[in-house]
Amino acid sequence: MNEREKVLRVLIIEDSEDDSLFVARELKRGGFEPKCERVETLRSLASALLVKEWDLIISDHSMPGFGSLDALKLVRDQLPDVPFIIVSGTIGEDLAVRALKAGANDYVMKSQLKRLASSVDRELREAECRRAFHVAERALQRSEQELHDFFEHAAVGLNWTGPHGTIMRANRAELTMLGYEPEEYVGHSISEFYADEGAAEHVLKRLQSGSSVVNHEVRLRRKDGGIRDVLINANVFWENGKFIHARFCTRDITEHKGGQQAAAYLAAIVRSSEDAIIGISLDGTILSWNAGAERNYGYTAAEILGSSIARLNPNFRPEEALQLVERIKNGGQVERYETVRLRKDGSILDVSLSFSPIKDLADRIIGVSAIERNIEAHKREEAERLRLIGELTDALAKIKTLNGLLPICACCKKIRDDRGYWQRIETYISEHTNAEFTHGICPECLQQNYPEYVREK
Repeated sequence: MNEREKVLRVLIIEDSEDDSLFVARELKRGGFEPKCERVETLRSLASALLVKEWDLIISDHSMPGFGSLDALKLVRDQLPDVPFIIVSGTIGEDLAVRALKAGANDYVMKSQLKRLASSVDRELREAECRRAFHVAERALQRSEQELHDFFEHAAVGLNWTGPHGTIMRANRAELTMLGYEPEEYVGHSISEFYADEGAAEHVLKRLQSGSSVVNHEVRLRRKDGGIRDVLINANVFWENGKFIHARFCTRDITEHKGGQQAAAYLAAIVRSSEDAIIGISLDGTILSWNAGAERNYGYTAAEILGSSIARLNPNFRPEEALQLVERIKNGGQVERYETVRLRKDGSILDVSLSFSPIKDLADRIIGVSAIERNIEAHKREEAERLRLIGELTDALAKIKTLNGLLPICACCKKIRDDRGYWQRIETYISEHTNAEFTHGICPECLQQNYPEYVREK
């Protein structure tokens, strides 16, 4: 021991004070600075083991009431790595062998105390190695436990797969995602769970070639028959050029992908809508502008984005749009509100507005969505309908009312009046209304009565 720790905390189990002094002297002669304490009963030994730390324990073999093997058992239960050396003048070879098997590190005869220092030096070195080994072993066990805990409790699916696709290990997240029990999943081939033919083989081929799989999208089949869209990241643990296992990380993107599809579908609806759909900030700035808005107002998105929504107000209603935005901002509603807007060319457009709030995940209003429908055609139709109603009302006011049953001949179509006379229908109507008749020939009668004329025409 070239650079020995000089101070040595030594517990001596010995009923002879003189013998313990001999031991301390030999340790000093060997280059140590022993700090010794002597005990001579098992009770005092147990107490000493509890209250202090020791670098070395030296025990006589035979003492009143107990022996070295009793002391050894008590020491090893509490200090498995501290060197325990028996120093005795009476121990035989058989007992020495038993002691070594029981955990003693060495034995030295009292008649050969000169070899004590070298024995202590050797055992201290070995004790240090044992402590280092145990520290490393505990660190390895802790690391393995942490790895196991990480694997089992990871939020994403993890599995180890053999070179031919057999699943060797899978964590709870992956089993839960696909709905399988461990025995229904582990030991099976990954191809059993890939929904698309050839997908598993493609992944394995890439891994076997030495490539990693990064964000590779596949579809996995659940136990209940459902399909989960996932992203796979995988690489191989190689040892001496041999494929040991592949490490798969499986992330479920089913809801995310569904959300993307829904968002894309909604965006397509917005793009293709005939209505103007406009996104507005709370200060009235136009943030989005669809194709319907371009058609209705004549502005391209590049021309209008960043402008105030008030830009669409005619001069006689300059504040209306901003007031509607303020109403939404304060928790109000705007539905099917009819007003007018100003096009790029200066013309006026009749519209029906619906404003609704845009909220964030915390349910806070962060903007306004405006749907503005062109109702010019509706307005024209409404005006035409009102005109026709007016004309009809005026015409009905000029017609005399015909009431009651009118007997009419099934053959000649004459009508019998209230005096019993049969009259032609036009004569009867002329007498009872202000209507006048003009005569012509319908196409059917023309065909029937004047076929030559029809052919010539």
